[in-house]
Amino acid sequence: MDFVRVIKNSNDLEKIIDIPEKLRNRKVEVIVLPYTDKEEVEQVGKKSLRGALSKYKNEFLRARESDAWSKAVVDKYENR
Repeated sequence: MDFVRVIKNSNDLEKIIDIPEKLRNRKVEVIVLPYTDKEEVEQVGKKSLRGALSKYKNEFLRARESDAWSKAVVDKYENR
């Protein structure tokens, strides 16, 4: 990403931007970055993971899923 970074006297910038009182008559660092519309960033970065793991699904195991926890508890604690 291209950017510009310069040190300037804040008095030189008063006609361009609003300078807070605490920064007046001081040297300040000015960083200029390209503007990216927030909506563009959201659209570009928005990806769906839906179906990403579908190649690992096993319909046989899915049918046994509902009672898996109760069977695991019985197996672990049955003889205590």
